[in-house]
Amino acid sequence: MKKEKVIESCYSQLRKVTPLDFDCGKICDGKCCKGDEKTGMIIFPGEEKFIDESMKIFKNKDGDTVAVCNGSCDRNKRPLSCRIYPLFPLLTTSEGKDRVKVIFDCRADCPIVEEGYEINRRFEKAVRRVGKYLLLNNETKECYKELSQLQEDYLKLLEKFS
Repeated sequence: MKKEKVIESCYSQLRKVTPLDFDCGKICDGKCCKGDEKTGMIIFPGEEKFIDESMKIFKNKDGDTVAVCNGSCDRNKRPLSCRIYPLFPLLTTSEGKDRVKVIFDCRADCPIVEEGYEINRRFEKAVRRVGKYLLLNNETKECYKELSQLQEDYLKLLEKFS
């Protein structure tokens, strides 16, 4: 499947679901929508053309393509990373088979995670399906594998300090 089709399929899975049944930005005053040069949401391959024109897109210090928002955007033109936040569909391999397990993004600085809000089950299932869609294109799969490895590395590091 072409990478742009994969991205469109991911977007459609998340079109009508959100982490909570209310605007979670009201909890933290939209903290996740306020980035700077050191932060940003990773852009998946093929996603650039779908992103809101008001967002600044650049390469971060790690070489990832990221988008930074000015605090508001067209919700239909948000990056996939914004749409799945604060969850992450972790890709693991077991017995030679790819598996997708939804976790809280280790990099998330979000009151939903910190204060133990219950995530909407429909949202969680949609994030899992997104992980499966990302496997349908070699470029999106490679990016997804790298991000999953990053999550695994963070988890191992957190365990050492726990």
